[in-house]
Order: sequence, then C-alpha cells, then structure tokens
Amino acid sequence: MSLFKVILLTCVLSPMVTGHKSCSINAGLMKSIQYQLKLVEDNNGKCDCTGRVSEPGKVAFMAKNSDSLVNIPGKSAVVYNTVMTNLGNGYDKSTGIFTAPSNGVYNFSWTVVTHFGKYFFTYLALNGKLIARNYTGGRVGSEHISSTQKAVLEIKKGDKVFVKVQDDHIGQFMFGDSWSTFSGYKL
Repeated sequence: MSLFKVILLTCVLSPMVTGHKSCSINAGLMKSIQYQLKLVEDNNGKCDCTGRVSEPGKVAFMAKNSDSLVNIPGKSAVVYNTVMTNLGNGYDKSTGIFTAPSNGVYNFSWTVVTHFGKYFFTYLALNGKLIARNYTGGRVGSEHISSTQKAVLEIKKGDKVFVKVQDDHIGQFMFGDSWSTFSGYKL
C-alpha cells in the first residue's frame, strides 16, 4: 500500500474510531475515496482533465458564428459554424441543422446581433415549418442591436430543427465573432 493511501485512510478512519461521524456517512465517504483512488491507479497516477464524459442520453448543443453573415437569401438555413458543445452529436455545423437523436421535449434558443441600419429576420423551423420568429433591426437608438428567441418543442427522433432567414427577406447582416448563437438541449 502506498504512503499516500496509508495517510489518507488514517485521516478518514480516525474520526470513525473516535466516533465523531456516523458510520453510514463514513462508509459512503470511504467508497467515494476508494473509487477515486482506483481511477488514479487505473490511469497510472495521471489525471485526464481534458476528457469530458456525459451521461448517456444527454442531448445539448451550442454553436456560434465565427464570421459575420451578409446578404443571406430568404429561406436559407443560418449556419452557425463553430460548435462549442454537441452532446448526442445532433448539430451539424456544415448545414446548421440539429437532428434529434431521441424523442423528447427540447428547449431551443437563438440570438442574432446586427448593427445600425441593417436587419436580419429569422425563424425557427421544425422539419421546415415555421415555429417562432425573431427580428433584429438596428434602425433607432443604438449602434448595435440583438434579439433572442426561444421555443420549447416536443419532437421525435430524426426531426430537424434549424434557424432560417425569413422567406421574403434577405438577411442583411449578422455579426460573427461569437456574438450570434444557436443552442438547444433535451429537458
């Protein structure tokens, strides 16, 4: 047994012997410590702090624009090209489309930022059908303006959700550089 384990077990077991904590609390603590020690031993004493592991079945994504979008034709999908999170691998950064990996209730949100004198009409589409609209227009008062819209939808595996430019408008200008985002998660 390593010196570290002996010291750790002594620190944990001492309160148990002297009766300062209940046995059930210490038993749970002991199992947790044993589990952590096994993880360290299995990785040869190294901690992989970069690996992110999520529970199976969790679905969440967040994408943002790295570049500004200019004069995007009506009916076009808005492609948020930089993925920050993609649990469940439902979001496709090349198309801007989220494909539901499982049935459930999902929460979606998208933000658009434009500047004075420009506008960007969008809507959230479920399998191509309009669900909720969002208008961002910088005509009065401020140099830049943002708008955010949300929707909670009950969807099925394989359903496609994406942000589109309003059918009869041109998306004049949407700031990139992480100002405009699209996200969703399963409740």
